[in-house]
Amino acid sequence: MFRPSASLLFLSAFIFLPFLRAGELTFMVLPQARVEYEGTGYREVPSGWELKVKPWTPAGGIRWRTDFSSTLGFQVQYWMNRPAYAIEFGNSAGESSAQEGQMRLALQSLWVDLRRPLAGSPVEAVFGVNGLYQTIDQKDMVYHGKPEAGSSSETQTGLGAHIGIHAKGGRRPRGQGPALFWDGELLIGHYFVTHNTLTSEDGSIHQGGYTYNGRLEGGLAWPRWRLSLGYTRQMYEIFVPGGRRFTPGASESATASLPINKTDIFGTFLALGWTY
Repeated sequence: MFRPSASLLFLSAFIFLPFLRAGELTFMVLPQARVEYEGTGYREVPSGWELKVKPWTPAGGIRWRTDFSSTLGFQVQYWMNRPAYAIEFGNSAGESSAQEGQMRLALQSLWVDLRRPLAGSPVEAVFGVNGLYQTIDQKDMVYHGKPEAGSSSETQTGLGAHIGIHAKGGRRPRGQGPALFWDGELLIGHYFVTHNTLTSEDGSIHQGGYTYNGRLEGGLAWPRWRLSLGYTRQMYEIFVPGGRRFTPGASESATASLPINKTDIFGTFLALGWTY
């Protein structure tokens, strides 16, 4: 089950960041983000399996940037979606759709990195660490036309490192009039440590995974405020050992956990930035 306590903890931490040192604080809201989950791999039985759910849900992010010096910047960004149940569908290899139900996906990601400008260029080199925390809840399952009672909940976590580039441009604001600006970045990462709660004794998939985070925005800038429209696309692919059936021990049951889990989140966002 999704627990809001972790997200509230992260959000509370961002409230106190402006008191630590000068910087930029940006709030990003996606009124309707596309969240696409796809689970693939092998279950406890030797047949390939694919499970998908593609809801539209609100999402958002917070970004804090400060400069330690003229040649070294520091940034923290946190993203999450608002979870809601949506229709899921799955099929095993060589068969028509065999599984239907309701799935709720809650995703949270944290990116922490250092940024160093490249000489004679508006581009910054980025390197840092990132983490993923997501929960997958299932209910109202129907497997080959037969309803299954109960519910299932799995938590997946990942910790890794990333590199990337960041660039921005535009005329600096003068006086009280706004100026045009743009800002974008592309981060690519690898998960070194992953964990899930619904494992199988027959698991053969190695732990690991991959991720990327792309963002491009543009808008109006005042001396202390920025208002922009942007687009983000993020992918989180996490590998965990094995998987389990929806009803443990049953000879035939829907899928509750898979070894390869890929989540894409993308959409247009509105952003409000504050320089203090």
